[in-house]
Amino acid sequence: MARLIEILRMTIDIAVALCAVLILVTPLWFGLAAFGTKWEFWSWQTGLNSMTHVWGLRLLLMGLVAGVLTLGVLILYRLLARQGHGNWLSAIAITLIAVAGLTWAVQVEASKSAGPAVLDVTTDVLDPPHFSAGFTARRSGLDASLDYDGKTAADGQTLPALQAGRYPAISTLRLDDPAPTAFARALELARESGWRVSTASAEAGMFEAGAESLWYGFRDDIVVRVRAGEAGGSLVDIRSVARQPVHDLGRNADRVEAFLEALGGAQP
Repeated sequence: MARLIEILRMTIDIAVALCAVLILVTPLWFGLAAFGTKWEFWSWQTGLNSMTHVWGLRLLLMGLVAGVLTLGVLILYRLLARQGHGNWLSAIAITLIAVAGLTWAVQVEASKSAGPAVLDVTTDVLDPPHFSAGFTARRSGLDASLDYDGKTAADGQTLPALQAGRYPAISTLRLDDPAPTAFARALELARESGWRVSTASAEAGMFEAGAESLWYGFRDDIVVRVRAGEAGGSLVDIRSVARQPVHDLGRNADRVEAFLEALGGAQP
């Protein structure tokens, strides 16, 4: 029995040290994958697919196994030796980190399986706002096309049909404000939202902007159009397009909905 207890003590020392290392390495790895991609040290395919989905998942599974087994050995030692040994907190911490990470991964996969992503969202599918030639020319040849007509989703559906099914509430916003006032308010809201406004023309009633996600730095292109309504007031349309062909988990649709809600709710 004494020999078994001694072996358990050595096992606990090694296991607890491994848990402590994984506690440091796991969040550091995911941070490196995300911000290394954002700061363009490597491609999004490397950061998201290889580092996060492949090696990150393996790291989380390793942490879960290490945490659970360490807790098991700690409990066994406590029962046999009638005393404690080793740091329970490190085993509990890595187990919680692994469970949280794996739960997040399951939620992401569930969101993806809900249907194809709508990576080009607009309030006017019949006459969507278009980007200027200058804005289009500044983009990389590897970026997704800004041409709306003819675009289809991953399952072959047309974008208007897919968007109507997924986001039926997204449509042109009608405001009581005259077009110049609505344009000024929309432009101010865009800047308050942290968008990088690159082109703005009050005369044309449109402005273009960009937004970047905190994690991985995925970029989206945005154009807002403001026109006078036939019966007075103004009509506001917005379009948000993902640059990379990566499932946005509803990011662009959420941006459009939030913009419309904020602009519409701020009417005097």
